[in-house]
Amino acid sequence: MGLKPRSFFRSVFLKLLAVLTLSTAPVGCWYNSNISDLAPVKEQPAIERTSIAHRGNLHKGYPDNSIPALTQTLSAGVSFAEVDVRRSSAGELFLFHDGSVQTHNSFAPPQLEKRKVQELTQGERAQVWLNSERSIAIPTLREALDLLKQFSGTLQLDLKGESDELLNATLEEVRKAGALSRVTIQLKDPGRFALIRKREPKARIVARCLDSEQLSKAIAAKVEAVELKRWITEDAVRSAHAAGVRVIINIASSHFDEPKSWEYLRSRGVDTLMSDYADRASLTPTK
Repeated sequence: MGLKPRSFFRSVFLKLLAVLTLSTAPVGCWYNSNISDLAPVKEQPAIERTSIAHRGNLHKGYPDNSIPALTQTLSAGVSFAEVDVRRSSAGELFLFHDGSVQTHNSFAPPQLEKRKVQELTQGERAQVWLNSERSIAIPTLREALDLLKQFSGTLQLDLKGESDELLNATLEEVRKAGALSRVTIQLKDPGRFALIRKREPKARIVARCLDSEQLSKAIAAKVEAVELKRWITEDAVRSAHAAGVRVIINIASSHFDEPKSWEYLRSRGVDTLMSDYADRASLTPTK
């Protein structure tokens, strides 16, 4: 049975709105749309073809943000492994995505469930396991950095609860590990570009940009890469490339994380795809 006139026009309106939003507006969110909605973005060449393992994982049997997952990812030759960095109340840096201990993200004693992960002591954190066998613990940032001595590749550090204190502590830990050239630091607040340049001029920065204004500030700060946060326009890609800045799109944990979308986005000038299947996404040919 066909659509009623009112339903038909509403459907057409919503589709047109999605196309206009995704092709021109920086707040466009495509997670509930179709790849064909991005058609207004014209084809253009990419600078390079790389991929980022979302939460450091290739989804081949290991938990997110774990040392086994990172070892598997880096040994597979993936260019970048993204990890989530948190700072405890005592100042310890560790990897964990969510803000609290839950039954869906860990295995912990009942008394620790629903606790904010930053508020756990080092001893309490040692009781939280990432797998049901209770053999994979929450790793420290230093443990992740030490893997770079064994493998090629770069760690992309997503600072959860981004703050000046977390940024400074992370820079110090990276310096101690002698890993400054092997790490990119992901920032959301353009106001921190000056801070990181002052503290460490050689730091490699990835800017997460919500709109064209933030993109302009990131390019002016000479960042290494920009993540267009759920939006893409032809002008944005061209502007980044003109400045030698790599363009990242995060399609992990969405229905876009599949070969047709990888190929489409690369043909639109996207250099780096953040994916749950980064070993496969990096092999996607560019048309």
